Amino acid sequence: MTLDLLLQGGTVVDGTGAPARRADVGVAQGKVVAVGTDLGDALRTFDCHERVVAPGVIDLHTHYDAQLLWDGAATPSPLHGVTTVIGGNCGFSIAPLTPEHADYVRRMMARVEGIPLAALESGTDWGWRDFGEYLGRLDGRLAVN
Repeated sequence: MTLDLLLQGGTVVDGTGAPARRADVGVAQGKVVAVGTDLGDALRTFDCHERVVAPGVIDLHTHYDAQLLWDGAATPSPLHGVTTVIGGNCGFSIAPLTPEHADYVRRMMARVEGIPLAALESGTDWGWRDFGEYLGRLDGRLAVN
């Protein structure tokens, strides 16, 4: 099988607690399919000898609920290896939302999260009602899972 991508010679830290080791990582159809040496041919090869190769980090405690509406990159999390963020933490979220409560939720977010109220007011129109509508606003606009 020809790999789609071969990450060659990096220091692999796999997240299992095993010691870091020098290895190649083979990717096919968007998934890691092999870790080792001499993995075969690939459509693209990337030299990782000076780099660490590791799985993405899942951030279980974020405060991105509102920020994702204007910053789909979840800045600065990807710079630290984060590929997945979990929202709706700390006992509240911004969905579901009824029109009569939008101002209260914006003010609560400003107070609790330290986000300027002006940013919350101009970042989006706050017109969703349920969680599905909120997620619909994010669909296709995120750099993280």
